[in-house]
Amino acid sequence: MLLQPLVMHLSRLLRLIVGQYFAELPSILIVYNNSASTTPLQLEYLSALELVLRELSQPIRLQWINVAFLTDLKDLEDQVMGALNSSVTEGFITILSQTQHFIHARYYATRNANVRLKDKRYLFLCEDESPAELLYLDILQFYPHHLMVRPGTKTEAGAVPTGPTTGPQPEDPRRGGGASVNTRNKDDGEGGAGTKTISFYRDINFELWTQKFVGAVGNLDALLLDAFLPNETFANRVELYPNKLLNLQRRSLLVGSITYVPYTITNYVPAGEGDVDPIHRHLANRSLTFDGAEANVMKTFCQVHNCHLRVEAYGADNWGGIYDNESSDGMLGDIYEQRVEMAIGCIYNWYDGITETSHTIARSSVTILGPAPAPLPSWRTNIMPFNNRTWLMLISTLVICGTFLYFMKYVSYRLRFSGTQVKFHHSRKLEKSMLDIFALFIQQPSAPLSFDRFAPRFFLATILCATITLENIYSGQLKSMLTFPFYSAPVDTIEKWAQSGWKWSAPSIIWVHTVQSSDLETEQILARNFEVHDYSYLSNVSFMPNYGFGIERLSSGSLSVGDYVSTEALENRIFIDKYMDKKKQEVLMDLANGHKVKGAPRALDVRNIAGALFVLAFGVAFAGCALVVELLIHRMDLSK
Repeated sequence: MLLQPLVMHLSRLLRLIVGQYFAELPSILIVYNNSASTTPLQLEYLSALELVLRELSQPIRLQWINVAFLTDLKDLEDQVMGALNSSVTEGFITILSQTQHFIHARYYATRNANVRLKDKRYLFLCEDESPAELLYLDILQFYPHHLMVRPGTKTEAGAVPTGPTTGPQPEDPRRGGGASVNTRNKDDGEGGAGTKTISFYRDINFELWTQKFVGAVGNLDALLLDAFLPNETFANRVELYPNKLLNLQRRSLLVGSITYVPYTITNYVPAGEGDVDPIHRHLANRSLTFDGAEANVMKTFCQVHNCHLRVEAYGADNWGGIYDNESSDGMLGDIYEQRVEMAIGCIYNWYDGITETSHTIARSSVTILGPAPAPLPSWRTNIMPFNNRTWLMLISTLVICGTFLYFMKYVSYRLRFSGTQVKFHHSRKLEKSMLDIFALFIQQPSAPLSFDRFAPRFFLATILCATITLENIYSGQLKSMLTFPFYSAPVDTIEKWAQSGWKWSAPSIIWVHTVQSSDLETEQILARNFEVHDYSYLSNVSFMPNYGFGIERLSSGSLSVGDYVSTEALENRIFIDKYMDKKKQEVLMDLANGHKVKGAPRALDVRNIAGALFVLAFGVAFAGCALVVELLIHRMDLSK
C-alpha cells in the first residue's frame, strides 16, 4: 500500500508519454515480466500502463508478451517476430529487468520478419539498468526514436541529489536548473526535527534517457533528456522523442559506393586531391573522388542534415551478393555485415527480404546490345523474291498445270484429235507436259503446236497471261533487292533473342538477379544464357557476331554501357564527355532507334501473286469446262 501514490505518479508520467507519442499509432507491442521475480516497481509500471491504455480515446491494437512463460532468448525472438508478422506494429513498450534481451530479439525480427519496418517509437520502462550500459548497444542505432525511463537515485530528505553516476551531474535545484530534482520531506518523522528518513515514492524523480546518436564522437553515449519531478512536472520540458535525423551534428555517415556511370564514380586519389574522406580513419583525408548523379544526392543529403560523409570504394560493377548460406561479398556483402550504413550505385531491391531500400529516385531498364544484321549470302539471291509458302504454291501450281496439260493430250489422243499419232507414251507425254509448263512459267516458247481444239488453246492462253504477270512480279522484286545490299532479319526484341539461343554477358550477376526466379519462359531463357565475365574477356568478344552485352537504358532515354565495349566496336571515332562518350551515345541511340539497323528483305507472299493465280485458276476451270463440252459433243457425234 505504500507504493500506491507511486502508481498515480507513474500514471501521470505514462499518460503524458503514451497520450502524446503512442495514442495515434495503430498497434503497440508490450513486452513485460509478471512472475514471482517481478519487482514492486515493475508491477507499478504495469498497473500504471494498463490504466493509461484503458483511458485512451481511440482503440489501439495491443499485443502482450509475458516473458515469464518463455524459456530462453530464442523463444522471445520467435514471439516478437510472430507479433510483427501478424500486424503492422509501430509502438513498443517494455517492462523488463533486462531490456537488452528485447532489443536483441527486435533486431532478430528486423532481419527475418516478413513485414517491412514500420516502427516509430520505443519506450523502455526500467528499474536498475544502467543507461550507460543499455544505451551503449550498437544495434540500438537502428531504432533511434527510443526513450528509457528509470527512477532517479534515491536521496536522503533534505539532501541535494547527486544524480546517476552514468549521466551528467545535475545542478543544484535551488539555482533553478538541473535534470534531477528532489523535494524535502515535509512529514515529521519519529526522530523529531533533523531526523533523516528515506522516502520510497515522494522524493524520487524519473529520469528520461536516450542514446546520443548524433555528433562526431560518442554516438553511443547515454544522454539525459529530462526528469519527471515528484510534483508531476518535467524539469526541462524538452522534446522526449527528438528527430535525431534532422541535424546529425557531423555524425559520420558510412557509405559504400561502386563505380557505375553515370550514377557513381568512386576512386582513390592522392591525399588532398579528392572531395570526400575514406571510411578507414588511418587513410588520409580527402583521398577519394566521389562524383555522379547519386553521389551528388548523398553530398546534398549531408549538407542538409549536417553529417560527415565517409565513403568506401568497391571498384567498377562490384555490387557483390548475399547468398543462401549467409555468406556475402562486395558492396552488398558489407551492407549485410553492417560494415557500411548505406550503399549507392544503381541499387534495386534485389534482396527485398534482407535489405531496406529507399524510395525510387530514378527508373532504368536492362536491355541487350546485340550483333547487327549480317549480309545475306549471294547464293540466296534467286530465291529471295518469294517466301517459302509462295514458292511451294508456285511449284504445286506448276505440277497441277503440267498434269492438266498431260490429261488434255491424252483426251485428244483418245478422241483422235492428235492426227496421225499411233501410240500414246504416258511417261514421255507427262515429262514433256511438265517441261512445257515450266518453259511457259519462265517465258520460253515451248508450248505444243498440235492442239487444234478450243479447250487446250484457251488453257495455254491463260497460262501465258498468268506467267507474264508472275515473271514481272518476280523480276521487279529481284531488281529492288539487288539495288541495295540486303541483310538478315535483325534480332531486335527480347523474344527474338531468346529464340536465337545466343549468349550475352555483363560484369555482374546482378544484371539478371531480378529475372532469375521469373515464371516467364523468355526471361528464364535469358537468365540461362547469361554469363559473367571480366572486362578483359568482354572487350575481346565485343566484335563477335553472335554475342550480346548488357546495357542500361536510363530514365532520360540515354544508354549506358561499360568501358568493356570499345567505341571501335560500334564506330571508329571517339568523343569523350565527363560521364559518357558522346560519340558512343550517338551510335547507341542510332542502334536503339533503328537508324543503323538494316532490315531483312521482304519476300513476297501468296497475296502478292494472287492476281496471276486467279487468271490461271480461271483459265484451268474454263478450259476444263470447254473440254467437258467437247467430250459431250464427240459422244453425240458417235451415237448418230
